[in-house]
Amino acid sequence: MQQESGHVLRTVRLEELRWPEVRQYLARKDIVILPVGSVEQHGLHLPLGTDAMVAMHLALDAGRATGVIVAPPVWFGWSPHHMGYPGTVTLQAETLVSVVKDVCLSMVQHGFRRIVIVNGHRQANLPPLQIAAAAVRHQTGAFVAIVDPFLIGELAGRRLRRSGPGGIGHADELETATMMVIRPDLVDPSGLVANVPAAEPFHQGDPYVEADRVLVPPTVEEFRRRGGATGVVGDATKADEVLGREYYRALVDNLVAFIRGLEAETGRVESTGA
Repeated sequence: MQQESGHVLRTVRLEELRWPEVRQYLARKDIVILPVGSVEQHGLHLPLGTDAMVAMHLALDAGRATGVIVAPPVWFGWSPHHMGYPGTVTLQAETLVSVVKDVCLSMVQHGFRRIVIVNGHRQANLPPLQIAAAAVRHQTGAFVAIVDPFLIGELAGRRLRRSGPGGIGHADELETATMMVIRPDLVDPSGLVANVPAAEPFHQGDPYVEADRVLVPPTVEEFRRRGGATGVVGDATKADEVLGREYYRALVDNLVAFIRGLEAETGRVESTGA
């Protein structure tokens, strides 16, 4: 049970609550967390559901710490570039926009006026999520924030990373170390590899590299060439549980701090009509 402002929630999982419990919650809080991830290849060492699992664990740990309800995750994301590896499932970008928008509008209609979307799929999911969040905000006046672990934990990631330039990418040391903490049973250490791309005139990869950049969404064939036989882009060999514990703790602490800041704001967000 989660203690929250003198009240006790049996669970922060929305799907495990009964509707009168949600009504009671909404009488005192208007915040909900929505995890969004993807089901896509993550090298030879991580499961296909890595992005969704990271978003789910982060959302649940922050929800338990703050007494905030967590919605069931949106498992699938926008992953067309990973379709060269079996098991990957992708939505069309427009479908992801519609799904997230519909979920948020349902929440708003019931009285959830502050929605925190936790995106586990890094840059790829951000354009559809930003479009959905903006649409909901303009349509209803509700507060919708997108918390990407990679962005909200950027300072910790820069400080803790062990790989050189190009080491942060896909199924890299930070993702791998995080999974070693939250789902160690699903990590195969024998599959850890380093596949660091060659330096480019205008950098397209590692976001921690100080460089001028261009954005070129890769085709299936281009990513298949870049990811090679494993699908890893970056360096997974530097990951261990020590790194994972410190990095994951920073992510949870930052998300909790963000939610606490929302709670400290006076007044509820009022509807402009949904």
